[in-house]
This record gives sequence, structure tokens and C-alpha cells, in this order.
Amino acid sequence: MKRMDRCLCAPHVTRIIVIAIAALVICLCTSTNSMAQTFLQHSRLNLFGNPVSYDPDGDGQEVPIYGGIVNLQLPSSAKLIFANYQSQSPSDVSTNGNNGSKGRDNSDSKNGEGLIQPIPDHSLDFELDLQPTDTQGGFDWNNAIGQSMIFLAICHGFRFATEQGTRAELRGPFFKDYHTSVKNLRGWGDGDEFLVNYIGHPMGGSVAGFIQIQNDPKGIKQEVGLNNRDYWKSRMRAMAWAAAYSTQFELGPVSEATLGNVGRIPTEKSNHPMGWVDLIVTPTLGTAWLVGEDLLDRYLIRYIESKIKNRTLVIIVRTFLNPSRSFANMHRGNWWWKRDNRF
Repeated sequence: MKRMDRCLCAPHVTRIIVIAIAALVICLCTSTNSMAQTFLQHSRLNLFGNPVSYDPDGDGQEVPIYGGIVNLQLPSSAKLIFANYQSQSPSDVSTNGNNGSKGRDNSDSKNGEGLIQPIPDHSLDFELDLQPTDTQGGFDWNNAIGQSMIFLAICHGFRFATEQGTRAELRGPFFKDYHTSVKNLRGWGDGDEFLVNYIGHPMGGSVAGFIQIQNDPKGIKQEVGLNNRDYWKSRMRAMAWAAAYSTQFELGPVSEATLGNVGRIPTEKSNHPMGWVDLIVTPTLGTAWLVGEDLLDRYLIRYIESKIKNRTLVIIVRTFLNPSRSFANMHRGNWWWKRDNRF
């Protein structure tokens, strides 16, 4: 009890704050497209149905875009949808009942400004064969590392918030305690519960894998399939990334071994709290979890989307049936229900 009381003194609180600030600065420096900047792009479309201005042609002539309660597409997606309606003839334009907006005004036609048609009901999103994600170029190392570090900061933040022993072990000689923790790695189990080792860690490995995939132009467009070799190659790359992330989280310079010195001393749960289970289970079962979410997305979620046109229900289904993908989406500043192969 006295040791835990000492850990709450000012020097240790300062150490936690310094670590948190350093992690934040590193994330911002290594990510070329910060979450805050990306969120500003999302917020261009109003959440409450009010029209906002948008310049579809880049010529300074802004037109209104009407959004529904969950109209959260990227401006680039809105531009593609808008272009689809520009190709319609004036006779094809009718009043939009959902948004109360009207088609092209005769004066607009005479002035050569083109068709101004607000975005209609979101059910049309599923009928547009558009590819909103850029699949050109090589692997985006900057964003992949930046997003992984954001994930790392969240995981360690959760540890500090929920584990008194982790906070207590912040004191002491850094390198000596780090060396002792790593040296004590042995055996399979680490004393954690089944839910932690075989559910939580695989989900974390799946999130790390999705971070790799969403920054890999070759992997992001692959569809799950038994005979799709490119798909399985991309998921093996994701597993390698998850393995690297897991090793860093357990044993690296910003890890459980350095921040909390897990494994340095025995605990009530285990004489050897630094075991191999997390290092192996996280990337392997994590990749299996990832593939499972790919299967659900292709064969169940898409089926549900084809049967319902309510955007809110679709968002709920996508989010809760693909939790790891949803969490990974948030690390790149996207809404958690985003899909790279459809709206």
C-alpha cells in the first residue's frame, strides 16, 4: 500500500504526463494526415440536414449539398455522386422528396452553370459503382507507423488507467528493470484471464493488421476468397505487421517491459508474468480474427445492406459486426463504418 501511495507523488505523475505528451508529438510528426485534419474534411458535410457549400469543379462556383442525419461521406465522395447527377438531362431531374430540394433551375441552364442537384437519399450510395479509396502507389509507411503509434498510446493509456501495479512500477532504474523484465520471459502463460489472452489480444492483433492493410494499396482492394492468392499474401503481410507491433508492445522500447516492468517480479497470478502467449497469440489468432471479419463483411454485412436501405442501420451493422476494422478506421481519421470498396 505504501508503495502505491508513493507512485502517486509528483515525480511519477510528471513522468506519465511526459510520456503521454511525447507519444502525442511523435504521432503527429509521423502521420502525414493527422486525425484532426481528416476530421475537418468529414465535417464539410453537415450532420443535421442543413445545406453547406461545395465547389465541385474547383472554379469558385459553389453549390449547396444537402445532407441527412448521417450524411458523413467525404467531400471527394460527394463530388463523385454530384458528377453522376450532372450527367443527367434536365428532363430526368425531379423534386427530391426527402430533402425538399429541387432540380435545375432554368436560369442555371441558360447561364451554362450546369445541373445543380442535391445529394438524394443515401440508399443511392449502394447503387453507385464508385471506388472512393486511392489504390495507387506504394505502402504508406508514414501513416502506418503513425496510426500504429496512436494505437500503442491508447493501449498503454488503458494500462495506466486500469492497472495499479503498472503505475507502481514506474519508479526505479529504467534500463536495469527493463533488462530484468525481458530476461524473465519464459513459459507459455502469463497469469492473465482467458478473456484477456484469447479475446483481447487477438482483437488487438486484428486492429494492427487492419492498420497495415488500410495503408497498403495492394492489400486494401483484395476480397476474401479461398483461391485468391493476392488476398492471402496481403493478410500474411498484415500478420507480420501485427507480429512486429506485438513484439514492440511486449518487449520493445515503449512496451510493457519498460512502462510498468511487467515480468520483473512475480505477481499473485503468476510467478512468471512475462510469457510467450501474447507474443504468439496476438498476430496468429489476430489474423484469424481479421479474416473472420473479412468473411462477415463480404457475405453477411453486404447481404444485410442489399436488404435494407436505412443508412443508420447499415452503420450499426458495419460497426458491431466488424469491431476491429471499425477501431482501425478511427486511427486514420475515418468514420468507423468506412469501407474502402464501397460507400
